[in-house]
Amino acid sequence: MYYLRLLILPLLITGCLSVSSCGGDGQTEDSSEKTTSETTTTSDDPGPIVKEELVVEKKEKKIIPNPNGVYLPTGEEKNGKPVYENQEGFSMWFDGASWKITDKTGGGKVVSLGKDSINEKWQNGARARFYPDEDYAKDATFRLAVAFQGSKDNKNAMRLFEQFVMDYPNDNLVAEVYLSLGDLSISEVNPDDQPNFEQITNARKNYSLVRKSSQDIGLISDATFNEGGLLERVAENPEGIVNFYYTFDKNKDEILQKQEFAGADLNTTKPFDHFDLDKDGGLDFEELFELATFETYSNVEILYRDYQASYSNQEGARVSEATEKVGFACEKLGRPSEMLKMYYDNIEKFGNDPQNSGVDNLLSKYAKKYQEYDVLYGNTLRLLKLLRSPTSMVSFSYINRNGTEQSHEGTLEEILRDRKKLLPFLNTEFPGIDNEVMTELVKSRTAVFTSDSHKAKFKGYLERYEEYKDNFPSEISPKEVFSKLFQGATSGNKKPLELRMRYILDEIGATALAGSYNPQRSDFPAASPGVLVWMAQKMIAQNSLEDAVAAMERLVETYGDSGGGFLFDANYLLGQAKEKNKDYQAAAFYFETAINNSSWHEMANDARMRMGNSFYQAAKNTKKEELFKKAESAFQEVRNGDGASIEVKAESSFMMGECRKEMKDWGAAGYYYLETTLSFPSSQKWVPKSFEQAIRSYEQAGLVDQVSGIEKQYADWQRNYLE
Repeated sequence: MYYLRLLILPLLITGCLSVSSCGGDGQTEDSSEKTTSETTTTSDDPGPIVKEELVVEKKEKKIIPNPNGVYLPTGEEKNGKPVYENQEGFSMWFDGASWKITDKTGGGKVVSLGKDSINEKWQNGARARFYPDEDYAKDATFRLAVAFQGSKDNKNAMRLFEQFVMDYPNDNLVAEVYLSLGDLSISEVNPDDQPNFEQITNARKNYSLVRKSSQDIGLISDATFNEGGLLERVAENPEGIVNFYYTFDKNKDEILQKQEFAGADLNTTKPFDHFDLDKDGGLDFEELFELATFETYSNVEILYRDYQASYSNQEGARVSEATEKVGFACEKLGRPSEMLKMYYDNIEKFGNDPQNSGVDNLLSKYAKKYQEYDVLYGNTLRLLKLLRSPTSMVSFSYINRNGTEQSHEGTLEEILRDRKKLLPFLNTEFPGIDNEVMTELVKSRTAVFTSDSHKAKFKGYLERYEEYKDNFPSEISPKEVFSKLFQGATSGNKKPLELRMRYILDEIGATALAGSYNPQRSDFPAASPGVLVWMAQKMIAQNSLEDAVAAMERLVETYGDSGGGFLFDANYLLGQAKEKNKDYQAAAFYFETAINNSSWHEMANDARMRMGNSFYQAAKNTKKEELFKKAESAFQEVRNGDGASIEVKAESSFMMGECRKEMKDWGAAGYYYLETTLSFPSSQKWVPKSFEQAIRSYEQAGLVDQVSGIEKQYADWQRNYLE
């Protein structure tokens, strides 16, 4: 098997095309229309000759794709020689006397001509190379495909990986090839777009083939978690699946017959009526969206349950992570009690093993999710029950954006009719309720009392949440289950489990259930990553900075390969310790390391702010301008990024002005201060400071004539936001 790469320099392509345009051997003629001018008369007297103005239509210049590239055999033959094709669809074939590259096999436009031997020089100095030799074909094909993948030439990478599988189906590298093909199947999808049905199916097929063709737990885990990540992405916005479904009639039989993607039996998992909220016998787009979401999360659960069943006893398997993912799927499918029980079983089974860092994630997630669903189910159900009584009297108070308290009362129907009252009512009296229920209520308002379709939909919500609440008992609360495990750990001399329970009971505000405890270095060997972080936090609070640093150094040294998000915590706490010692450049280094390790961490913006402040303080101490610029860059990331509150964004914007002020760049400083007042006007802490500093900066810059305008803006802001 030969793999050919044709190398034609871009400068020579024009030459090739000009040759083909004048007609060559085996070339189809590209004829153009001839324009002629004719005059006609309707009598013997021709009359005055009128010269017609000719309008010659300009032909659009055709953009011809690049004919260079890797040519692979198509399986066809022409004149006793193989036919090859590149990634753009150009065909290379033998006409009996010479080799040609054209835009179609056996004819078309000639883009380049060769000799009777494919290895000789081609037209205009272009060269074709066979590589590799047959003996090295396998290794070179794989390496070339990997190189293309690394350089983001995904089209050629896929072609070569597919050729490898076709030629060497039993090779040891095949599993790695399937893994790459799975990743490449959705590589062309932009972050803001959604993969279509075909892309999802191709990716899942290749990930499945990794598991079938390999015993390597690393490859198997990568394929499983990559596939799971894809499914989670699709479940969050199943546009590609919905578009696939929408090609069918929207009725029960058609939907259930087309379960090609899920492989899940909706007849046994969820009845069709569950998605038909308005009970009209069909699924509208919104209901179909919910069906596709349910179906995709079902696949997430199936995927990770299969992984657990097949590999839970295999060394190196990511069992706790898989358990967390199964629980996540159960949660999304409306079974959080099952998720919590699964987490508890995993904690109980592996809790005394400090090396199993996944347990620490499950501890925090258990506490957080129980609280979240206790509030979600309780408040949503309370609201849905209240909606059955439109004449019920309600009253509520809230703090408006100006910081003053407002109170309202009236019938439920009156509150729903007034949008200005409805939103504060829902946010104050029913925090944490179902977003879909809230959105529908705000959209429909009093229609929930008058419209049959709306009444039916909200009745469906009520029945669903009554079921949810019934299946969410109080005996699985974190205080109950963790205090039980703590007692068992202390009586059974299980130090790692005991420390874990002390940590989580302290985190949920139930320290009394475990008694007082001061972290000791002697307990470090029994401490898991999460426990070490908790210990370091306590040590920093007690100003035991050396002990805190020792705890985090142990975390990095012992759990550097498996600590996950806890490595962020370790570097973050090391940064805090250096802050307290006023070693600001070292603090900035650790905060930056934390962000580089886990930029997605929930505390990432806080770390960026601390990094910016550390660079700022270091710059003030050393008078180094480059440190002020690093501080400004860190603050800019917070201001322009996602996840930070308005107050934090306002602070970061203000601090950008402070950096420029220290550099005596008064114009830029004044700009940043005013930008803060315009972009974050609701920040009552930072806007006044920004106005005051803007005035000073403009005065320093010699722009005194503009100060009165800023003072007027300041007065307007005070009138709007403080009075």
